[in-house]
Amino acid sequence: MTATVRTAPPPPPPAPYGLDGIVVPEVTMPAPPHTPNPHVRAAHAAAQEWLDRFGLCRSAASRRILRRARLPLTAALFYPGASPPVLARLTPWLYWICIMDDEFDDGPDGRDPARCAATLAALLDVLGGRPGRTPAERALADIRLRVQEGRSPGWSRAFRRDVEGWFWTYYEDTADRVAHRYPRLDAYPRQRAHAFGAYVMLSLAEPAAGVDLPEAVRRLPALRDLRHAAAEYLGLHNDFWSVGKEREAGVYHNAVILIGHHERVGLQESVDSCAGMLDARARRMVAAQLELPGQLDAVGVSGVTRAEALTCAAAYWHVVRGAHDYYQRVDRYTRADPRLKDELAPPHGLFTGQ
Repeated sequence: MTATVRTAPPPPPPAPYGLDGIVVPEVTMPAPPHTPNPHVRAAHAAAQEWLDRFGLCRSAASRRILRRARLPLTAALFYPGASPPVLARLTPWLYWICIMDDEFDDGPDGRDPARCAATLAALLDVLGGRPGRTPAERALADIRLRVQEGRSPGWSRAFRRDVEGWFWTYYEDTADRVAHRYPRLDAYPRQRAHAFGAYVMLSLAEPAAGVDLPEAVRRLPALRDLRHAAAEYLGLHNDFWSVGKEREAGVYHNAVILIGHHERVGLQESVDSCAGMLDARARRMVAAQLELPGQLDAVGVSGVTRAEALTCAAAYWHVVRGAHDYYQRVDRYTRADPRLKDELAPPHGLFTGQ
């Protein structure tokens, strides 16, 4: 007779902090997990060298915030197939997105529309090719050139449009804040996709996967639908996981907070509704993925170009699945930073005191 060994069930996955007493619903994720990029250490070392070279971490608080975000893990999960040099070129963009988000959320540039517009105008000039004058501008000029290395003019133009669209959302959010305007729920998911930098992250998935699509393929409705649904999923998913941080900071550009405001419902109902919005985007992604091969055939795309279009679609899925797995592993979203409330200065000082 053998003894029965009873094992305890595995602990539940971490939930977003700030949702005490809330039953956090399971979010639909059709894509299977994948192995993270094995070159993450080299990419992390390259990103640290880039931060130090341009002086983008000016305080212990800034270094702690970036450490808690575990951005090399983001790169490894989002871009699992990128070669070591490509991953090293992409990872600084994820740092830049995180730093920009913190600066405009918590610093003075996100509170004064005129100041915000002036800061963005300077950065947009650099994006257009003007040499950088400040450390922040020189850092942007550097990663702009490096990410475009070996890319087609078409991809570079599309990437610039994505970055410009992301930048301008900081001004839109600032204008909302000073006018005490809450964005409409029907318009918010696309706005949030841009504001989160999701389109930038998806554009970076193309060099990560080693593809560079012709403009006619990039414009195919099925691929565009997949991209839009993926971008909205990424933005809403970030809202889902950052609601605790943003409620504490008084930020209301968050789907959960907006649902509660517009629908006059409690936090549990708002969280459930946000999960439903994520499920809808996941279903849109699946539908677009199924339509893509037939649409490629219908317009006569074949051979290497057809294979690259399907690879691009898979790369978008990698970003979305990577985000799904990332948030559960990162202190920035699963536990509060008790020291942040005592630090009144902008977290990184990227645009102040230069």
